[in-house]
Amino acid sequence: MEYRILGRTGLKVSVVGFGGIPIEDLSESEAMKVISKAFEGGINIFHTAPTYGDSASKIGKALKDVRDNCIIAVKLFGSSRDRVRKELSQSLEMLQTGRIDIAEFRITETQFETAIGPNGGLMELLDAQKRGLVEHIGITDHNPKFLAKAVSTGLFSNVITPFSYVYPDARTTVIPEALRMNNGIIVMKALAGGALVNVEEALNFIWSHGCSTAIVGTRSTSEVDKNISAAGKIRGMPKDEIDKLLSYGSELRAKYKLEEFDGVPSGKLLIGR
Repeated sequence: MEYRILGRTGLKVSVVGFGGIPIEDLSESEAMKVISKAFEGGINIFHTAPTYGDSASKIGKALKDVRDNCIIAVKLFGSSRDRVRKELSQSLEMLQTGRIDIAEFRITETQFETAIGPNGGLMELLDAQKRGLVEHIGITDHNPKFLAKAVSTGLFSNVITPFSYVYPDARTTVIPEALRMNNGIIVMKALAGGALVNVEEALNFIWSHGCSTAIVGTRSTSEVDKNISAAGKIRGMPKDEIDKLLSYGSELRAKYKLEEFDGVPSGKLLIGR
């Protein structure tokens, strides 16, 4: 497993991370197997949220004995202090931990000014950071253009953005700005919600753009194996190959009349070459 520094957080993260949404549909015993296999395979960053059903509880239980050897990132909603305070408290309890390594502030462009104001959720996260409940504060949304503006404020140390060769908007918006600001870049929807089945190629596209890690939603031990295998085959993707993938992604959007919704193709189309 290769590890990269997550921008100015200084955290060393595995190039493949564990996305916690799918395990809410698994039994606790099956989820524990998937999480444990991921950790044993070298994955050290796990992403969840209190809004993902019992995902956080399963991750907390599975990682309890190795808590100091992994990085837990939690998405927290809310333009208000009250909601952030509630979700943070809930997350700490579900995860059975006294701290969250990365709090990803989930906010939209229309809520942003309120959210960073004196009564906004960011102030609650900053207070939690002073109390040692949160180590690093990042930002996430599904709009890369907005994320570029948010990153430029210097308020955040890392960012989670949707990015894939099918929907590459982040390539010309938030990614260059994050690199300029030394913000760690975490990619979500790198496989377009599971629609892209050419895992190795899709992830190498991500890694070739200066991104630290891609959190991939994982629901089975076989998917863990596939993701770890791809992480063992990292290579710098040359410009001509990147251009071909971007062209292919454009063709797919036109051919299947794909409409972007949070960086994921509509329907359950499986795409690969």
